[in-house]
Amino acid sequence: MQPTNLSQTSQYRSASDDVAATAADADRRVTRLVGFDHAGEPFRSGDRVLRGIYAGNAASVRSVLDICTKHDLFSQGIVRTRELAENPHPELSYEMVLEHERIPFVAYPHEWSAAMFKEAALFHIRLYEELEKYGLTIKDWHPHNILFAATRPVFVDFTSIIRIADLPGQFHLKAGKPPAGIGALWDVTSKAVYEMYRLMFEPYFGLPLVMMHRGLQSRARQRIYETTINSSPTTITKREAFEGSFAQRVLYDAETRWLLMTLLQNGPQKPRFFGRVRRIVESRSAAMKGSAYSSYYEDKNEAFAATPSDDWTNKQRGVHQSLTRFKPRTVLDLGSNTGWFSMLAARLGSSVVAVDLDEASIDRLFGEARAQDLDILPLVANLMAPLPPLFAMTYENEPSLSLIGDGDPLISPADGRLQCEMLLALAIVHHLVLGQALTFDAVAAKLDKLATKYLCVEFVDMDDEMIRTDPDFFPALKAHPESFGWYSREGFIAVLRHYFSEVEVVPSHPATRSLLICKK
Repeated sequence: MQPTNLSQTSQYRSASDDVAATAADADRRVTRLVGFDHAGEPFRSGDRVLRGIYAGNAASVRSVLDICTKHDLFSQGIVRTRELAENPHPELSYEMVLEHERIPFVAYPHEWSAAMFKEAALFHIRLYEELEKYGLTIKDWHPHNILFAATRPVFVDFTSIIRIADLPGQFHLKAGKPPAGIGALWDVTSKAVYEMYRLMFEPYFGLPLVMMHRGLQSRARQRIYETTINSSPTTITKREAFEGSFAQRVLYDAETRWLLMTLLQNGPQKPRFFGRVRRIVESRSAAMKGSAYSSYYEDKNEAFAATPSDDWTNKQRGVHQSLTRFKPRTVLDLGSNTGWFSMLAARLGSSVVAVDLDEASIDRLFGEARAQDLDILPLVANLMAPLPPLFAMTYENEPSLSLIGDGDPLISPADGRLQCEMLLALAIVHHLVLGQALTFDAVAAKLDKLATKYLCVEFVDMDDEMIRTDPDFFPALKAHPESFGWYSREGFIAVLRHYFSEVEVVPSHPATRSLLICKK
């Protein structure tokens, strides 16, 4: 279960109430979240992320919480959690209520780059290994229980953490049969661990990593989205992951047989099994090797130092000035490439979401931001044409008390989750208009949705060298050059003024380009 999809059950007070009362109600407004857990359900109360525990489950949840607190297992990447002294919403009859650290942005596995996906898989395995030392384990083994706080993966489904002794009794791990022969020699915990591996790790972690290892990163991310757990009756299969590579399939099956041998280890802890899974994942070369854009700033001789210097062009100076002037708490860098401006904003104190379609560029940014401990969440997504929402399935044999499929999507579109105070949209407008035939109004409306306060957008004139000399980059213009007489900076500014109260023009680089600094 992932505590991210909201289903509102109470509203703000009427507009006729006084301002103070309205603010107080805003702090208490409850939004219950779509989930699939028998122990409890997450919900939001104002800006707080809480989890209500159903009757009969408080003792076991409190036992896990006590162990995590005593040994500071939250430092291993579990979402920081505490028990509230009393239920702030007595109208919701929970036995106990937990409060979780709020992760700033929700991003799903299909939006992670390959390097991020591999890191999430390794993180989950290391968490199993660490929890085993304290008699705990996790009953679900898939990527949708992980969010990224900048470059740091966080396990957010606290009630999936249980005592190892309780694992064999989990309903969803009882239905399958262990493999003939060797499975008959396993103890009950080994059988439950195998069922988790078969049902969750292999289709949602292992096989996508196989596809990435084979260089099919884009296809893997598409299939991760299409087979999102609890929204699709299908999963990624071995036949699909190894299509066209019989030899690699044979090696994988042999690797799996050796892995299953480690489950002959008796006792509740299975360190040999998890250690071998970790080594298998470590051997996968998931990350992109590079692209035409992953050395973008080096190719343009713009890989400048992060501190202002005479080497900077007007573009770097203009963006720096807008960041220091507005001091945005959050920044969305749309079309970030390898993230020079993302890193600039992060070093100036902003929490940054960097989005690009080029996965190799995002892989590189993830590595650099992680190495420098920068507050940047890099994602692979198209915010101008976001993927449609996915809704939860319902299961007759799993009567969860949570709000399964109660109107809100299980996977919501990215442009509705990633709004920031300031939006950087550098060198993209001409591609959207001249390349994809979008109108100024369509572009401005989308930029307005993503920016809650400020916008720094670059406009490229029609006589820019790139437009004149590289027509293949702009299919719409190439097909109908006579249809773009309306394309001008003044025309774009006129449209922006419908959404922003202030629009200031400052120089960019080269001289055929301008930065439009907008304020709502």
